[in-house]
Amino acid sequence: MKFFSETPKSLKGSFDGLIGKTPTMQNVFKLIEQVAKTNVTVLILGESGTGKELVSSSIHNRSTRAKKPFEAVNMGAISPELVISELFGHEKGAYTGAIERKAGRFERANTGTLFMDEISSMDHRTQISLLRVLETRKVHPIGARSSIPVDVRVIGATNKDLYELVQSGIFREDLYYRFNVFSIQLPPLRDRKDDIGLIASEFMRFFSKKYKKKIKGLSEDLVKQLCEYDWPGNVRELKNVIHRAVVICEEDSLNISHFPSRIIEQASESEDAYFKLRVGSTLKDAEKELILKTLAYTNGNKQKTAHLLGISRKSLYNKLEKLGLNDV
Repeated sequence: MKFFSETPKSLKGSFDGLIGKTPTMQNVFKLIEQVAKTNVTVLILGESGTGKELVSSSIHNRSTRAKKPFEAVNMGAISPELVISELFGHEKGAYTGAIERKAGRFERANTGTLFMDEISSMDHRTQISLLRVLETRKVHPIGARSSIPVDVRVIGATNKDLYELVQSGIFREDLYYRFNVFSIQLPPLRDRKDDIGLIASEFMRFFSKKYKKKIKGLSEDLVKQLCEYDWPGNVRELKNVIHRAVVICEEDSLNISHFPSRIIEQASESEDAYFKLRVGSTLKDAEKELILKTLAYTNGNKQKTAHLLGISRKSLYNKLEKLGLNDV
């Protein structure tokens, strides 16, 4: 059996934790290198799970601010009542419950980088306050008598169509252009399937080492089947299913039976997984044909065949014996 198992040292396409040999990802790496040399505001666009925070940290680590603070905040996870305090801070006694002074994210990221994820979730009040900070380079903590100068490189990210939100009046146009000085579009995993083998192998190595398992690699057949899945959760979803597969694997290699049913089912829907059955065939002939076709589809892997057929491996062996297929 052939394995897809490049070693970490020979892995091509690795870039600050991002992995990709496809032209679209190589272009992303180039854009990161170009913008890292500047201090301009960056807007990272892409679906959830495509690696937006990895891109932001790569920009920071390759910039002149690399040794300075890096703050990351998910705007969608903060309630509207607390977002101003979270970003700009507050003084002791500024409001009920403010028992001590709190430095906001901008102040904590001073001289460094602030990564603001899901900026599309900000309400208009927050958008106006943020616009003022980007224009004046000063923050005014709640309850403070004066503003505080800040030198912060801001990187925003969203999985929404920000321009569409501008057109519908949800996102301020002036703030959109403040963020969109330099944009980087991350492709979904389904649009760069040539990278799936590389990424899955890297995750397999990482989790195999973590759980002290000796897993050789991913078979070419498995990689092909993983490529047939659309990965709506992108790289994050791939990481999670490889993590699960390594945990439950008790062999020296991963196979499709170690993966969730949604992936198995989609992989089984590929064109080569279909076959025609003549009307009038006996149930015995139909069962025999189904087992033979499934075995052919799995390249003779009986464990995977049993899994796809919804039976135990012992039941499969019993059926093979009954149908006279012991030598298959």
